[in-house]
Amino acid sequence: MKASAPRSFSDVVSTVESGVIRIETSTCAGGEIGTGILLGPRLVATVEHVVDGAQTITLKRDGRVVGHGTVIGSDSARDVALVRSDRPITGHRFKLAARAPRLGEDVAAIGFPLGLPLTVTRGSVSGLGRTIPINGINRTRLVQTDAAVNPGNSGGPLMTDSGLVVGLVDLGTTQANGLAFAVGAQTAGPLLRAWAGAPQTVAAASCSGGSSQQAAPAQTQTSSSAASWTSYTGVYFDINYPNTWTIQAAEQSRGSYLDTTIVSPGDPSILIRVDVSPGVNSPDPETAAAPVIAALRRQPGYRELDYSLFNFQGYQALHWEFLVSESGVLLHKEEVVFTSSNGDDFGVLVQAPANEYSAFSSFFTDVFNSLTVN
Repeated sequence: MKASAPRSFSDVVSTVESGVIRIETSTCAGGEIGTGILLGPRLVATVEHVVDGAQTITLKRDGRVVGHGTVIGSDSARDVALVRSDRPITGHRFKLAARAPRLGEDVAAIGFPLGLPLTVTRGSVSGLGRTIPINGINRTRLVQTDAAVNPGNSGGPLMTDSGLVVGLVDLGTTQANGLAFAVGAQTAGPLLRAWAGAPQTVAAASCSGGSSQQAAPAQTQTSSSAASWTSYTGVYFDINYPNTWTIQAAEQSRGSYLDTTIVSPGDPSILIRVDVSPGVNSPDPETAAAPVIAALRRQPGYRELDYSLFNFQGYQALHWEFLVSESGVLLHKEEVVFTSSNGDDFGVLVQAPANEYSAFSSFFTDVFNSLTVN
């Protein structure tokens, strides 16, 4: 069998560009344009100064409004923010690198410099661990690059040739040619994951007093409030789920693995499933998932939405997302595969009918974030 040729950089850009979002804000002083990256159907990551002081946040792609945003996480010291869209946005979902970039590694910046249409510039990582004063704050652990950036690039991805995000573009400098900086993925990633699991809503700015945004109490989430959740505690893991759902199987042996399935009372096709293969100790998540993925890829109508490696709670993991028909129902499935430090292979899967999945997306994110390996 002839090996497929590696993807060109233009192919990578073509794949990821649908996940680059133009952010337009109205502020007490006028308005700003920045860039964000899609992490989930309703989640857009950017840098804090793009949305600081925003009265309104408009999310656009290809000149068309795709949503309006609310800030659900903001850290001015590290210049990171997470925006939640009022409606689902389709497109590529970026993954933040678990590793630091390498000095000299090829990277590219994608965004909307000076308000122009989507623009790609290439360069390399020219420095690591930089400390730069920005708006009176010494920002640390920044990634330095010689990729050309301008106002409007802020919040966009600094990505490798494979499409992995190693930083969020922070600023360029007029003091020297060929210098720009990005918030490293290792700094941004933990903050973004925390806010996705536990939103900290930020109120829109009020111009009556000239103040910028201030943190507001987190809004109650009817689908995942603490009062409506309970915890499954097993031998190999713990996980949270709605207390109205039913445990259909609890670490039940299926031969080579143990199956835990928790289903919605209204529709059993909406479920959480955790499969554990004790002691298999696969060398990597792709090897662990290969037999199942190979079988499903042969099924008629199978459509792959994402297949990418990322860091999941400190483990190298595979994120696999796809559509497939079962019993006449088109299902949207999302799975995370990894091997624990004990050598146990895990597959954590959530699913819902494709036409309902967007309503469960944030809820399923909470489920993934609640998993604890025992």
